[in-house]
Amino acid sequence: MNTRTVTIQTILLALLAVACSSTAVAQEPEMDPQLPGTPMTRMLSGMNPMNWSMPKLKMPSMSSFLPTKQEKERVITKKDGLMSEVSTTAKKSWQRTKDTLNPMRLIPAGFKQNAETTPVTAEPKQRGFFSSLFAPFPEEEEEITKPSVNDFLKQEPIR
Repeated sequence: MNTRTVTIQTILLALLAVACSSTAVAQEPEMDPQLPGTPMTRMLSGMNPMNWSMPKLKMPSMSSFLPTKQEKERVITKKDGLMSEVSTTAKKSWQRTKDTLNPMRLIPAGFKQNAETTPVTAEPKQRGFFSSLFAPFPEEEEEITKPSVNDFLKQEPIR
């Protein structure tokens, strides 16, 4: 039994090695031309900053940053169109607001104003329930007289 498990394990390892070797195909990296000398000197020369080269970057031109003439014209016409659209929308909404809140429209259609209206006679003021609760003493207009400066001056001086 012990030999059987060892055999199965070796077969599985062999199959795994064959499967991995067939699927893993590495690409060879592009090598720089070989420098003369031993591998150690080549490694050390690669670490020397004097042997480093700057990456080759394409510098952008200013024309790629600035908009073209066609784009400028498109933006200007779009801006003008937007401003006129906003102003017409604002004018229409303000006109609708004025029409809605017009006091002449709030008067009912069948209502006629009579120019010869008689003034309503003032009825005696009756106090309500809460005013009688909060002010238990009734205010009578005849009894209350507003003091004047002369009344103040007529007072007897306090000694």
